[in-house]
Amino acid sequence: MKMIKSILAIAISTCCLSANAAEIYKNENSSINLTGWLGFAAINDGDKTSVNDNLSRFRFSFEREEKNGWHSFARTEWGLNIVTRNDNLVMQGGKLGTENSSDFLYNRLGYIGLTHDTWGTLSFGKQWGVYWDVASTTDLPNVYAGYSSGVYTFGDGGLTGTGRADSAFQYRNTFGKLHIGLQFAAKNNGEVSIKDASGLEIDNSDISFNNSYGASLTYGMTDKVKLLAGFNRGEFDGHLGDIKINEANEVIGVGAQYGDYYQYAANREAQGLYFGFNAHQSKKNELIGGELYDATGVELLTAYQYDNGFVPMVLLSYLELDTDQTTTISGDWKRQFAMLGLHYRYSNDTVMFAEAKLDLSSMDDPVLEAMQDNSFAVGLNYFF
Repeated sequence: MKMIKSILAIAISTCCLSANAAEIYKNENSSINLTGWLGFAAINDGDKTSVNDNLSRFRFSFEREEKNGWHSFARTEWGLNIVTRNDNLVMQGGKLGTENSSDFLYNRLGYIGLTHDTWGTLSFGKQWGVYWDVASTTDLPNVYAGYSSGVYTFGDGGLTGTGRADSAFQYRNTFGKLHIGLQFAAKNNGEVSIKDASGLEIDNSDISFNNSYGASLTYGMTDKVKLLAGFNRGEFDGHLGDIKINEANEVIGVGAQYGDYYQYAANREAQGLYFGFNAHQSKKNELIGGELYDATGVELLTAYQYDNGFVPMVLLSYLELDTDQTTTISGDWKRQFAMLGLHYRYSNDTVMFAEAKLDLSSMDDPVLEAMQDNSFAVGLNYFF
């Protein structure tokens, strides 16, 4: 029973940042908790060094006991940039000024739901997609992760439903050792703006990305070993002039996991070996140079969490586009790299890290291959 509840808890709130959340309010039936982290990363790609926010965010979790064994919950999570306002210098009319290019605060997650020990969990809103159950096995390092898991198309994967899915309805339940996740994502922002090379709207053309759906299966072989499978599918539909458009956006993947990774473990106290793996095939899901491609991707992550706080890790990432004479990139395109990392948990709530990306890409086009660089990052995360 302990294993079953653990699998269910991970599946429902995969991105919970800390089990020792700061309690803001609690009475007999309700509670409000705050979790999150602040972090930065200094990244050098061989040409320049930039200091970036490392996905800082804060989350409020609301819990309430309801009647007849039901439990209600709500989650709101915002990302914030603690490093810069993203002010850009602008020369206009011979005078120099500044303009802000992005928001300091942005929405990452927001959903509400009901859960029952027997009837499962139903949730509504912007939340981690069921396909991310598979991809989450390797989407763990601070800087070099998620490149080849098929999740983050069009930004955070919200539009497709693979990542932080927009407007998603989910149902989850656990039957013995098997956990299932079902998802339907209704699109309220799926219209595609169609413009020519000069930026003008094209008449007599209309394309939209329709509602998407997905499912995942998680089989807990033991307390430490999980096998996973999932898929997600949507469609582009419409026309460009007299040309009809009907293209499927689809990803199918499998994964495996051994152990717990400290960042998402209870009180971040995971120890020993962690292993994660996922592989996928996709259709029209990899956005390269403004074009969508079919692709095959594989990621493998292994880490060892020592009692003294050191966490060495290795990530292998491979993505191959399905190209032919009809695609813009017609030759071989294989993006592959190894990431060597060392995290140091000075305490459970303060983590320093260094990660190096060693590029091993192989592409027929030397210009495209030159765009894949070796890179190195150091940083600090402060959890709360």
